[in-house]
Amino acid sequence: MRRIRWMVPALVVLALLAGCAAGYKTVPAEEAQAFAEKVEPITVQLLTALSNHDEAGYLRDMDETMRSVSSGEKFEQVYQAIIGKIGRYQSHQFDRVLDKDRYRIVIYTAQFEKDANVVVRVVFDMTTDPPKVTGLWFDSPVLRRK
Repeated sequence: MRRIRWMVPALVVLALLAGCAAGYKTVPAEEAQAFAEKVEPITVQLLTALSNHDEAGYLRDMDETMRSVSSGEKFEQVYQAIIGKIGRYQSHQFDRVLDKDRYRIVIYTAQFEKDANVVVRVVFDMTTDPPKVTGLWFDSPVLRRK
């Protein structure tokens, strides 16, 4: 009976995790590495510009929609929420690449002055050449603190 009690919640958690991953396809290692190398200058520009409080540089490689929701006051909010909490960007390591529909998500582990383990997800629109940034997320325990 004890065994069944913990198995049901475990199965529910597994089902939820599977549902969250639905639709995402892991890109094979060689193709993922090649794409990460292709977009490396864009990623470096994006993270460096944010760290340097350079709004124009930060917006440079974004698509129109992303630009419209990331400029002006929103840029200041992002700058304070990220750089204000974890300090200046220092470096990053490529982790993996996922595909979903027309988007390619490159996941990195980045180091900042006050947090050496920040997960950065940069979403690229694959219908443009070069690919444009259409999404950007930062996550770490430090960033999640209120």
